[in-house]
Amino acid sequence: MIKKIFFITKYFSDVIMFMLGAYFSLALVHGRNVVISLVPEIRFFLFSLLILLIIYAHYDLYKDKRNLFDENQLMSLFYSNMITFIIVVFLVLLFGIFSSMIDMFIIGGAFVFSFVLTSIARFMLAELRLVIRIFGYDRKKVLFYGLSCGISDKVRESPHLGYDIIARTNTISSLKKYLDKVDIVFITKPIDEKLMDVMINCDTIEWKVISDASNLIMDQVTFDEFKDYPIINVAGKMHLTYFLKRVMDLIFASIALLMLSTLFLIIALLIKLTMPGPVFFKHERLGRDLKQFKLYKFRSMVVGAEKIKNKLKAQNETKGLFKMKNDPRITPFGKILRRTYVDELPQLINIFKGEMSVVGPRPHLKKELSYFRGWRRARFKVKPGLTGLWQVSGRHQLNFDKAVLYDIFYVKHMSFFLDLSIILKTIPSILMSRGKH
Repeated sequence: MIKKIFFITKYFSDVIMFMLGAYFSLALVHGRNVVISLVPEIRFFLFSLLILLIIYAHYDLYKDKRNLFDENQLMSLFYSNMITFIIVVFLVLLFGIFSSMIDMFIIGGAFVFSFVLTSIARFMLAELRLVIRIFGYDRKKVLFYGLSCGISDKVRESPHLGYDIIARTNTISSLKKYLDKVDIVFITKPIDEKLMDVMINCDTIEWKVISDASNLIMDQVTFDEFKDYPIINVAGKMHLTYFLKRVMDLIFASIALLMLSTLFLIIALLIKLTMPGPVFFKHERLGRDLKQFKLYKFRSMVVGAEKIKNKLKAQNETKGLFKMKNDPRITPFGKILRRTYVDELPQLINIFKGEMSVVGPRPHLKKELSYFRGWRRARFKVKPGLTGLWQVSGRHQLNFDKAVLYDIFYVKHMSFFLDLSIILKTIPSILMSRGKH
């Protein structure tokens, strides 16, 4: 509850501090009566605020971190304001929203005031949270899994973080007994198959992996609470992420269906003219939490393709899942539809209905579920997507296990910026028809 309160407070504090900074900047030039007389400028700063909040989110300034306000957060605020200022100035020069140099001074002043005010506000919120923890609230129960190391001493020496050490264990069986009693698990030993299974399938716990020293030169790691310990954070997703993703899906699907309605009619006519049978192919697939739904596609195969499939299984070229080059069931026009990914456009209907997302793992068949054992089943924790990380990383050229790892990575790192990156990468992937059968 306290976590949510501070998230909301932090968000509204950023909004107020930026608008207050804009007001101070406007007041320096135009005097006190700026709210009524400068409505266009205020609208412009509201638009700038939207950009700034998105950049803040990109720099993880809304993530719930246990450490108090420090130089890392200060620099993230500075970078966010600087990047937003550059974007806003670019828009000003491109569209001529403001014309005089004095207006440029107002914009720069607004971001300077905003940076100072937001930094002060965030520092005060962090100090307030420290007081709350001292009184026994906003505390986290911690368990150490693995061999003893100096990180446990660091936790005891850092009361401001609000950590309460519950236990130490070195076995999986003992770890499982504590899963419903702790909030955070520090892992100080190598991750094996059994531990990975527990980590991926337990979203209620935040896992902090103490990285091996070799990872300092091999991988990018994060330094959060403790500056001398490289820590890899593996945390569950916030419900806000799913809500925003659904909103974006609904907007995207609505606009796309309206814009592509004429194309849908043309394709439907061509399918009817080139092959007998229905326009759409409807098939049962597994969605989020293994819920079944009917997936829509433009039909690209001959009538009775499922019966022919049984005769072709011996030629299966992909481990686990049925895929083959030069599939004889695909019609000539169907090959064009598949090569251009146009056959998958009706899935926009599934997205509009809330059964799929624009970005997500591949929608699988129910009979393929047996291939997803243990931690692999975690890829069903989100809605399947029209495109996905697996699609822009090689699609059918990937082996089964590697494709699943891409899906798991997406589930654990899902964000607006990751979705945007995948969508942008999908465009050249389609143009190059990379890995498409």
